Amino acid sequence: MNPCKSILQKFYFLSILTLLGTSCDDKDQFDFNQHNIVAVTTQSMASVTKNEATLSGKVNTTNGKVLTQIGICYATQSKPTISNEHVLKSEGLDTGAFTLYIQNLKPSTTYYYSAFATNASGTAYGDVLSFTTESGYVSKLETESATAITRVSAELGGKITDNGGYSVTGKGVCYSDIKSLPTILDNNLTISSEETSFKGTLTKLKAGTKYYARAYATSSVGTGYGQVVSFTTAAPILASALSTTTVTSITSVSALVGGAVLEDNGSAVTVRGVCYSSSSNVPTINNAAVINIGSGTGTFSSQLTSLAVNTTYYGRAFATNAAGTAYGPVVVFKTLLPDLPSSVSTISPSVITMNSAYTGGSIGSAGGGTISARGVVYSSSNSAPSLSNGTVVSGGSGTGSFSITLSGLQYNTTYYIRSFATNQAGTTYGNIYSFKTTLPSLPANLTTYNATDIRQNSAYVSGYISSAGGGTISSRGILYSSTNSSPTIGSGTFTTSGAGTGSVSATLTGLNAGTTYYARIFATNEAGTAYGSVISFTTPTPYTAPTGVSTSSVSAIGSTYATFNGYVTTNGGSTITERGFVYSANTSVPTLTAGTKAAASGNSIGSFSISVTGLTRYTTYYVRAYATNAYGTTYGSVTSFYPN
Repeated sequence: MNPCKSILQKFYFLSILTLLGTSCDDKDQFDFNQHNIVAVTTQSMASVTKNEATLSGKVNTTNGKVLTQIGICYATQSKPTISNEHVLKSEGLDTGAFTLYIQNLKPSTTYYYSAFATNASGTAYGDVLSFTTESGYVSKLETESATAITRVSAELGGKITDNGGYSVTGKGVCYSDIKSLPTILDNNLTISSEETSFKGTLTKLKAGTKYYARAYATSSVGTGYGQVVSFTTAAPILASALSTTTVTSITSVSALVGGAVLEDNGSAVTVRGVCYSSSSNVPTINNAAVINIGSGTGTFSSQLTSLAVNTTYYGRAFATNAAGTAYGPVVVFKTLLPDLPSSVSTISPSVITMNSAYTGGSIGSAGGGTISARGVVYSSSNSAPSLSNGTVVSGGSGTGSFSITLSGLQYNTTYYIRSFATNQAGTTYGNIYSFKTTLPSLPANLTTYNATDIRQNSAYVSGYISSAGGGTISSRGILYSSTNSSPTIGSGTFTTSGAGTGSVSATLTGLNAGTTYYARIFATNEAGTAYGSVISFTTPTPYTAPTGVSTSSVSAIGSTYATFNGYVTTNGGSTITERGFVYSANTSVPTLTAGTKAAASGNSIGSFSISVTGLTRYTTYYVRAYATNAYGTTYGSVTSFYPN
């Protein structure tokens, strides 16, 4: 067996590749299936009739080369190729799915088809699928071109030249503005005629729209179709027979408006409604307010709201289709003046404190208008407070109940209060109440904590205030004295620390060393000053020489050198001016005056060290650390060492 033929057949049946014009030894042969990708896929049939079929395929890869043909080949034999009948895709020669229409098929016939794609290296085929055309219907049917075309109608017909051997039981024209191959399942016009030639008028078409149509004839075995013709209806015109209804149900802020549109003239009314304005006597959808009221033809109405009180408006209906917007006649109406709000009442004040009270009101009726403002007015000097002579607190808008908490009031003061409601006609007031704010109590539950971080001249004192006593704590802080065991604002020193309840703290400065102090927190509100418990503390005694000086060790001992290590714990309250070591081979207790000094760098507390040289071998030395401040010098313990 020829090996090339065997390979070709194998690739064909695997729906992978058919090579054209190449040999098995050609190293540049075109392989759509490189990297295991099936080059072309034949997809299931979309539709089939007696003489036509809609078939699909998909190109999955171009293998990096330009495609020259994409199509579907078909035949009555089981292995169609491009040498058989085929249809080609006219544009978009690239990867992706495609659909092609095949015409002039034989009725009641089984066809085999395969999608294919061709580039410079050859042609690849998809799987072979099959379909069978429907049995013979009317075999010869012509569609006549459309005539008498208007915006909404057109005359079409057909001619039967061969009924396929079956009596025609029905005929007519099917048409669509969406599908380019309409069937009787789409829009259709049945034409009753005994003649082989027939014609009818399509009506209720869309203006300015392209339609596809073809004649059809039905017999006992099915329906046959003529060729597809297309036509476009005349351009749309504005809707007509448009009216604006008389405005009714007019109030101070609303009115019922509407209209009617009877003819869309073949172009659907997409939006309709009323445009209205108080400033233009010829309102349009571009210069006025618009209320949309549905679409299509017929009558329509809706309520306008939020209109201005006592205002003249101009309104007219409109309808928009593809040709533009048409308008009805202008109507004029004027909104009314509302009544004053009514049934306005004041809620009796309650939960009264030294600076606040709870109150509110209720509005039963807006008087036909809109309540734009409501609330309460109060005064401590006017027994009939109003918007012009009292303090106003807003409670929102609209009818119904509302509540308000008054704040910032003066304690122990009589106030007069009443509610109010305002609409377009004016303001109505509710009944008047009076109330008196209370006196506050002193702040309560003041706790002073023990002093911390006590130093010679300062200490940290804190505390806590739990209650403002019903008032407002305007001042708080720490009181202290070294002479009065119960310091007060008038008999002690104090430092303030904010306001309100909560934690209180301060660092007391300028204290005397070695002195006992008495301290406590205080808090002042409208009723006076309250004090916390007294605590006492004593500041440390005056400064001393450095303390905690120690000779840590002698290390790195050589024949003529060694390293001394020391430590100082505190500076005695005064800055260390010098630290280091004294050593001697002549005395076992070296000092700055009886020994050699080796000063170390720095003046802080903590560790320090220094290396010395020029020592004598085989000699016992005594060394100790020292630290000096303004109050004296402190020595550490003596340590001996022996260079050798």
